[in-house]
Amino acid sequence: MSSEVKSKMRIKSAAIRYKDEVYTGKSHSEIGLKMVRDGICEKPYPFGDDQGFITECGKYLRRAPSLMIAIRAGQVEIGKTIDSKHLFSEDLHRMEGCMENDSMRRKGKI
Repeated sequence: MSSEVKSKMRIKSAAIRYKDEVYTGKSHSEIGLKMVRDGICEKPYPFGDDQGFITECGKYLRRAPSLMIAIRAGQVEIGKTIDSKHLFSEDLHRMEGCMENDSMRRKGKI
């Protein structure tokens, strides 16, 4: 299989696993603040939390394997992420913004 072929598995959202429950959202900070508002914990990143991502098929992955999935799916590029070993939600949003801007440029909107 060619390295140009994109993986079918993709990252869907950021996630925090805490006390055997998985909470999802656009970013880890958004999830942490929502957990505080909902009374799940007292501070956004409680001791024992586990930050990762959810795939489109609902599988929870920690940050390192999530980075590999996102690279294979073409959601992020090697060398253009915050950390070379772990995925951050900001990496996904930066690529989404770039793709939206490129699309708008092609359509003559910016």
